Amino acid sequence: MKKISVIIPCYNVSSYIDRCMRSVIGQTIGVGSLEIICIDDASTDDTWEHLQKWEQQYPDDILLIRQEANRRQGAARNLGLQYATAEWIAFIDADDWLESDYFERLYEPTLQYRCDVVSCGFVRDISDIKEPFDRNTGKHGNGQYIQAETKEIKQTLLRYRSLGPGVWAKIIRKSLLTECEMYFPENLAYEDHYWVPLLYFNAVNVYLIETELYHYFWNSHSTVLCKNQEHHLDQLTVQMMKWQDYGVRGLLEKYREIIEYDFLWYAVTSFMKTIILFWDEPPYSYFKLGQEIIKQQIPDYTKNVYVNDLSEVNKLLLELLYSSVTKAEFSRISQQLKALISG
Repeated sequence: MKKISVIIPCYNVSSYIDRCMRSVIGQTIGVGSLEIICIDDASTDDTWEHLQKWEQQYPDDILLIRQEANRRQGAARNLGLQYATAEWIAFIDADDWLESDYFERLYEPTLQYRCDVVSCGFVRDISDIKEPFDRNTGKHGNGQYIQAETKEIKQTLLRYRSLGPGVWAKIIRKSLLTECEMYFPENLAYEDHYWVPLLYFNAVNVYLIETELYHYFWNSHSTVLCKNQEHHLDQLTVQMMKWQDYGVRGLLEKYREIIEYDFLWYAVTSFMKTIILFWDEPPYSYFKLGQEIIKQQIPDYTKNVYVNDLSEVNKLLLELLYSSVTKAEFSRISQQLKALISG
């Protein structure tokens, strides 16, 4: 019986997938404990051939799925979840890699506690070389069990992103995902912006491991870091979906203050930084569209009790987002902020 289903979306990752797979196959928990589900999202390079070689070596542990059309990571993760049979789910990005005891350390607390999610620390890694962390200098500890049974605790966890900012660096009980209908938007980038807050709202039994066990590769060719691409506007689409869907779920009424803050947090840490940093000329029309959408939902950001948590740079970005500026002014201010952010 497999303990953990490992879902890995793959799109044009032939340069990285072998590194990722080696780190998964070599886990101290044993490859026999893992159900590794790789979804090739209509790659145009030789990613599929790399995956087939791994399947040939580990036919009892690896399941390959090939999509005819690219539907982005959200659809790939949803599809992988349909095929998953283990009690626990792990999402891994194909250009990332794991410490050798990643799954052993994450699974261990589930034997003692009734966990919904177990998360660990991570590091943004710019190296192309798979190297383990130096445990003498990284974060380490025994972990902390939290019962997030109240509104206040859930809001605190989301406020400080205690479970991490992404879908990776954690294992989640599959029944939590299916019973709470925690699926990803499909055919869109930035699908995790919709999904991550749902984990905070729905998880009750949480175990936090401070130790850094996950390597998040800072890939300049990835979806979120590539330049001058229209798919960055998907951020706004996903935020509108969240606002509507969270209302249907009853979350907006119950958690409105922290959802507003989450909305503003993504607006500055993701949307504003993206249009300033990842366009040769920051697009004024995208800025105005973002302004309209965000101000429609939150007319006065100063009333939110959490905005003071933002860094000084992010406060400047938020102030700009609510300011009336011309195209020339936006271009000039963006260049100043770009230097400030980059520096």
